[in-house]
Amino acid sequence: MAEPNFDPGGFFTFDLSGGHVTTRAGRRVLVLSDTVLGPLVASAVANGDLTVVRRLGRHMGEEVRQTLGAAVDDAPTDVVVAHLTAILGLFGWGKFQLERWGDALVVRVAEAPGIDADQLALAALLGGLFSSITGRDVAAVPVSEEPEFVLVAPPIAETVWGWARSGDDLATIVARLAPGEAS
Repeated sequence: MAEPNFDPGGFFTFDLSGGHVTTRAGRRVLVLSDTVLGPLVASAVANGDLTVVRRLGRHMGEEVRQTLGAAVDDAPTDVVVAHLTAILGLFGWGKFQLERWGDALVVRVAEAPGIDADQLALAALLGGLFSSITGRDVAAVPVSEEPEFVLVAPPIAETVWGWARSGDDLATIVARLAPGEAS
């Protein structure tokens, strides 16, 4: 069986007479520039509530699941990553890359919009995206000034964030996450 390829053609439908844009799955979307969205998200970051951005990530994950159909849970990782990359790009969130560092998963996003200095909005979006894709709660923790994140269980996200803020680099953080090493 051939693996499903992502086809961006016709992903968005522009209904000018109706005044709306929808995705292939029928979800309505708004097209906003980063200069408009940035201050809105920055306000959410300042208020410490990124629930809406996490929800957007979940919706994007649903789009990925929709494009893969029933095959999502059985699809090879590279196929799922290709679909994630395409969806993130179509929505303007940059180019996604997933790496395995031992037992840890690291996400890098090139060309990400610069919405907030600490990358908390992108972290919330990725956390929602991976929660939707995996079917379990996931947190994406920014670990460097580059858009670079470690995917972890939410109960340890604050600890990992503290390590990153105290200056630990990615390799040190991943080593601390190894079983029996976290402190």
